[in-house]
Amino acid sequence: MGLLSSGGVPYNNGMYSVSYLLEHSNLPSPRGNLELLHEFSRQADAAAIKECLAYIKTDTANSPEEFAGMCGIVGYGLYHSDDIPGTVKFLRPYASHGSWRIREAVAIAFQEIAAKGIPPRQGRKDFSKEKNPFLERLLEETAPWIQGNPLEQRALAAAFCEPKLLTNAAANKRILRLLQTITNTFENSGSLSDDEKVLRKTLGYGWSVVIAAQPEEGKKLFESMAGSTNKHIRWIAKENLKKNRLIKMDENWTRKMLSVLEI
Repeated sequence: MGLLSSGGVPYNNGMYSVSYLLEHSNLPSPRGNLELLHEFSRQADAAAIKECLAYIKTDTANSPEEFAGMCGIVGYGLYHSDDIPGTVKFLRPYASHGSWRIREAVAIAFQEIAAKGIPPRQGRKDFSKEKNPFLERLLEETAPWIQGNPLEQRALAAAFCEPKLLTNAAANKRILRLLQTITNTFENSGSLSDDEKVLRKTLGYGWSVVIAAQPEEGKKLFESMAGSTNKHIRWIAKENLKKNRLIKMDENWTRKMLSVLEI
């Protein structure tokens, strides 16, 4: 894929133009051009990011303009990764946007910021004590979102339940507690709103990702969740137990938990 400006001439600084993003977004379709999104976001300057953000509207679903908005959000996160408090504040409204792709871009932005702090693995055997300063700061600054609306909570679960980020035991345990708190918000729920259903779906796989990275503590918290009588929490538990990552981690335990939930 060439690095083209709007006139088809390569930029000297290797950046993509916004017009190129619009032309190569792969939208409308089921899947946007995520490879291009990541490449642009890692290279974008402030002007290009501002131009992309201007495309965020309420009526651009499954369009090139929606893709440009995604690029603006992820690009903003990376460009301002040295100011995580300000970045979290700026991105918070987009976590509740009407477009699911715009909401997803917030989670991607957090993942990309956190990925900057993944410790180098070369020559090391034990990474469980290596802290990721970017992830630690994100967890601190997004803590108020845990008590936020379902879409804000969903952004946290989608962002932090990512295998490549789960390299530090202390951070993993913190994410497990985050999931527990968010999951418990369903305790008194009857019928769910559309936003709550979106959150429930994300929790339906997120637990399995973190348990696989932190089995001992993860299984203990999950067992207490599986004992709930709430139908939504039990649904979340069952969905996670269907994931191959848990079967590979501990098949006997997974089958035992499934049998408990079938009672």
